[in-house]
Amino acid sequence: MNLTDAALFQEVARRTAAREPFVLCTVTATARSAPRDAGAKMIVAPDGSIAGSVGGGPLEAIVIQEAVQLLREGGPSGERRYALTTAGDAAEPLRPGVPIPDELGMKCGGEVTVFLDAVRPAPRMLLYGAGHVGERVASVAAEIGLSTTVLDDREKFAARDRFPKAQEVRCVDLAKEPLGGLVPDPADFIVILTRCHALDEAVLEAALQSRARYVGLIGSRRKIALILRNLARRLGRDPRDDPRLHAPIGLRLGDKTPGEIAISILAEIVLIKSGGELAHARLQPREALRVRA
Repeated sequence: MNLTDAALFQEVARRTAAREPFVLCTVTATARSAPRDAGAKMIVAPDGSIAGSVGGGPLEAIVIQEAVQLLREGGPSGERRYALTTAGDAAEPLRPGVPIPDELGMKCGGEVTVFLDAVRPAPRMLLYGAGHVGERVASVAAEIGLSTTVLDDREKFAARDRFPKAQEVRCVDLAKEPLGGLVPDPADFIVILTRCHALDEAVLEAALQSRARYVGLIGSRRKIALILRNLARRLGRDPRDDPRLHAPIGLRLGDKTPGEIAISILAEIVLIKSGGELAHARLQPREALRVRA
């Protein structure tokens, strides 16, 4: 359906707040005959449903196809060029900087440039456990721009004044509702630091059945082994085969204090989120000499 710009941007805001992925497609340039002028906009959802329009017909069909592919396969936002027949009954994508080939038979038709802007939910950290380590994890997470939701079953701990930098703080019965009413999506990092083994196990089981990108559980190797053995019996599969699982959580930085443990946890999350390398960045001696020279 066609929407006014105001209505379309309201829909963009709604989907963004609901953490729904979509592609905002905007016509940025046209040449010769084109179904819509520059500025026409359309929202494309992962299932191919749309709001707004970039002109209908074959052009719109191929834009929808490429938008869905962008959401499915990832990749950066960017411009796409399309050549149209004179009658507008066919559209073909064009490679950047390449003129319309003679064999397409579209030299006299229109040309449309559309910017496909993929909007995906921003990564967030779902922090289960509001104890001393959780308090420090949430504080440091805010410094690296990671939105955090804190959940605990103790009112005294799940208090806003203890987590002033968190996006949200919830006091929920994790024994009855292990994920606290949240539905983790593929951008989310789950950190499990609850007050007892039973809650750790309940939250971990639910987390591994979600779509979260990362699931980390704190604890000794003995505690972790026991919990994973229990889960393997119930799930009928070894949780260690899930590449998202990091248990014990964090990097081996020699951490002892709650603050040091928090840094080791967030260092692991940043490593995964950014696709980094677990290595020193320092120059080797010979490299340093070359730089000075």
